[in-house]
Amino acid sequence: MMTTTTATLEQPTSTKLQQQPVKPETKIKDVPYMKQWKESKAYKEYTSFVLSLNQAIHGLKNSSPVSISPTLTKLIELIDKLDHFIDECPPKGRSRFGDAAYRDWHTKLEQECENLLKQTLPEEYHSYIIEIGPYLLDSFGNSTRLDYGTGHEMAFGLFLLCLCKIEALKEDDSKAIVLKLFNRYIELCRKLQRTYYLEPAGSKGQWCLDDYQFLPFLWGSSQFTDQSNIEPKQAVDERYYKNDHDANDYLYLAAIKYINEVKTGPFFEHSSTLYDISNVAQWSKVNQGMLKMYHGEVLDKFPIAQHILFGNLISFDLAPKRPPQRQQLDSSRSDNLFKKPTDINIPTATVQRHIDSENNNQHTD
Repeated sequence: MMTTTTATLEQPTSTKLQQQPVKPETKIKDVPYMKQWKESKAYKEYTSFVLSLNQAIHGLKNSSPVSISPTLTKLIELIDKLDHFIDECPPKGRSRFGDAAYRDWHTKLEQECENLLKQTLPEEYHSYIIEIGPYLLDSFGNSTRLDYGTGHEMAFGLFLLCLCKIEALKEDDSKAIVLKLFNRYIELCRKLQRTYYLEPAGSKGQWCLDDYQFLPFLWGSSQFTDQSNIEPKQAVDERYYKNDHDANDYLYLAAIKYINEVKTGPFFEHSSTLYDISNVAQWSKVNQGMLKMYHGEVLDKFPIAQHILFGNLISFDLAPKRPPQRQQLDSSRSDNLFKKPTDINIPTATVQRHIDSENNNQHTD
């Protein structure tokens, strides 16, 4: 088995906020704010959210039959519409730092965002658009710097978390959130990167995982089990990732395939960390390592965290401390994916130990 815990996705009676929706804003102005970020409601909710989805798709393929709600279907259609915007904003020609036509694409996204969300979400959720819209706007890259990175990927994760917290997406959507919606989002991001030559935001591809993404490797490693026909060392073998059937079915293989399409030279040179990871014997160990690395290389890095937006749904307020006895009980299981914003549970023991250790260190890049 991948982990010793099982995802528990109990639906609470209500996840609607009592406060009025607000336009989110940045809060992490300098490195000292990182301590509050790692002790905030947002940090604990988002890490729990990532872990819950990680467990929800364990052993599943992208093509696995899963429940898809009407709202999730419309969200996929929203991504399709953003894809069509590329046709309306053709490339102007690559410059030193990307193609300026991306700014046209992003301006169109800004102009259409509110209407697109109104067309996508049932009317009862329209009042939340002022708060959730900025996360969608931030999900596809920066129009000033013409770049894209894991911070933008995280913005989309926070967008999904917001939708779950207001119950626009529900418990039955948990598998399709990753296998269908997130997968479609990643496809569009890769198309944007290649069409407009977007720069990697804070590129560390050789020493981290990838110039642009992280979650396809984290969640993608959960799709495999220790009994899978494909072993970690085979994931970087072109006989597997170049197989369209396998690449289309697994986020991890599709990510490896993309890297080899946009980079030249031996894989062990341009993606040394991923190459080293391929030598791990079991997918369960790979997945556990990905969870730990996501904290160290994404969540706990100031250059990324400084751009996170906070409001009432994604709150910068400190998470309430739980009595030791309650923490011990909660650490034996995964957190609920759909939960009240005021009820923050503790992640699984493995992730919690890493959070505690990282709280004692400051990462500044």
